[in-house]
Amino acid sequence: MPQNSLWKFFDSSDLKGFTLIIPSVAVGNVGQLACDLLISSLNMKKIASVYSPALIPVAGYDPYDLKSSNLSSSCEAYKSEERKLVILQLRAPLVYEYAQNFLQEIVATFKGKEIKDIIVVTSSYAHERKHIMTSPFRYLSSEASPYTDKINSLNWLAHETAEGDIRIHGGGFAVLIFNISKENGIPCLVVYKYCSEGDNIPDAYEMVSHLTSLVPLFNEEDLMSQLIQPVSWKLLFGRPPPGDIY
Repeated sequence: MPQNSLWKFFDSSDLKGFTLIIPSVAVGNVGQLACDLLISSLNMKKIASVYSPALIPVAGYDPYDLKSSNLSSSCEAYKSEERKLVILQLRAPLVYEYAQNFLQEIVATFKGKEIKDIIVVTSSYAHERKHIMTSPFRYLSSEASPYTDKINSLNWLAHETAEGDIRIHGGGFAVLIFNISKENGIPCLVVYKYCSEGDNIPDAYEMVSHLTSLVPLFNEEDLMSQLIQPVSWKLLFGRPPPGDIY
């Protein structure tokens, strides 16, 4: 497979046994917001920056530290050594023509670094939720997932498939990278939440809480007291309207 992306790692330390979390750009951007919340709350360290023709170019200030002089880009990797966690944060949609090749590169790159498994966080259109009185979360898991027993004990609801055809409506590339991970022998778990467009910050908090029930991301005490909103969320909906228009 030809590699068209440029991976610049600032930290060459071992990632063997780490879990990789990837947000799929989807309805409400719940996955990306949840990853923002995790990166900020766990004070994760940036270890890589990625350029690819599959990424719409984005550049801005550090979304987690207003005092930093570093710029952020469309795709960056962050690490928590304590939690054995890596997050590949995406800040722009993927260009369809190059998306599959880029996702294959992601899986191949982190497979080479011997990660343990991949978790994809995403969302689906609220109107696709058939059983309203049940949990708004669903999961899709490969057979080799290390979380199977824990998921069963938590009684999570599995994604419903029609005759083997896996689709998560509004879920972006989640199913595609799920299949690529399986083809490469890497255990993969997709977790998604039904939601609508709007202020999706509450959805991000719920996603992190849902993940924490499965993966020990935080200490066993009050979760909300440990979550730190990224400073970039202050401008999530732009500036307030100027007062002189009234």
